[in-house]
Amino acid sequence: MENAIDAARYLEGNDRLREALSIPRDADLAPTPLGMGEHNLNFRFDSPDGRAFVLRINVTKQPFHENQVRYEYDALRLLKPSGCTPLPLFLDDAPDAPGEGALVISFCEGTELDFDDLRPGDVACAAQMMADVHGLPVSDDVPLIRPKDPLNALFQECLGRYRLYLASPVREERVVRFVDAFAASCQEAIDGYSFDGEDARIVNTETLPSHFLIPAGSAKAAAAWTGTGPAAAPPGSFVDWERPILGDVAEDLAFFVAPTTTFWDSDMLFPAKEIDAFLELYWRAADGRVPTKGFEGRFSAFFRVATFRAIAWCLRAQALYAKDEALHRTSKAMAKVPIYLSDGFLGFLAKECF
Repeated sequence: MENAIDAARYLEGNDRLREALSIPRDADLAPTPLGMGEHNLNFRFDSPDGRAFVLRINVTKQPFHENQVRYEYDALRLLKPSGCTPLPLFLDDAPDAPGEGALVISFCEGTELDFDDLRPGDVACAAQMMADVHGLPVSDDVPLIRPKDPLNALFQECLGRYRLYLASPVREERVVRFVDAFAASCQEAIDGYSFDGEDARIVNTETLPSHFLIPAGSAKAAAAWTGTGPAAAPPGSFVDWERPILGDVAEDLAFFVAPTTTFWDSDMLFPAKEIDAFLELYWRAADGRVPTKGFEGRFSAFFRVATFRAIAWCLRAQALYAKDEALHRTSKAMAKVPIYLSDGFLGFLAKECF
């Protein structure tokens, strides 16, 4: 399932999908590639009456998922009241499903947040979307992973990736020296971290700029927005929900502004002087819906671990790519991983983040 021909074959013979979406069995559904990530292939297709959908095929599971497509489907059902996430419309996790399973979700209009070409109000729209998601009430029966200590859980996942690199033939001692120092700094942050599980909210955990789609007009409205509560226009769509958890909102916010995040999709490193301004936008948008107690310390700790997470991901990717030439990968990863593991970039992170 690497191309639109395979996706077309899946759509052509799928009566169950067509029935769920109210599409005639004889309708011609032509999928168009929307792009691929490390875990999913995405295709747009339109029904004869003009409705647009996204076929999302899982090709590699996230580390903690047995059934990633069902997990994402259930998460999107929970997120519907936020008004800014795709609608889950069809789930296929049968043994004969393509890849590791497939979803159909609603197609969301808008352009990706682009830190190389920011419009006034773009970042405010992203802040509003995060606040709208984090502000959702959480019940005891929410079917999402709920770590007791979300910061340490993320750190342990990172260490697992690092250990894979340490045991690989691509290991470089210059990299190890940097990463050992980063890990020690993260451990210090973890030792001082405290989080009340009663304050847990649904967090995306991967707040990449490309996951925020901003429709025409929303950024302009947000640029003039100075009050509290909802923005003057719908802020956009917050997409890609393959690994949400019930956790600490500080994780989403720290990941969003970490230099390792912004640089992945652009050439921009989020200026430290602008982080406080972004957080002010977020808290204004949250408008009392999200607990604030102890946030500053939790944010600082997550900022370190979010940065470490990106480096650990690159270490794992380098080790796996060397081991398996046929492994699913993206052109972006192939271009960015060597830069992230260069002396220049690691030295910058040592100075600015750790």
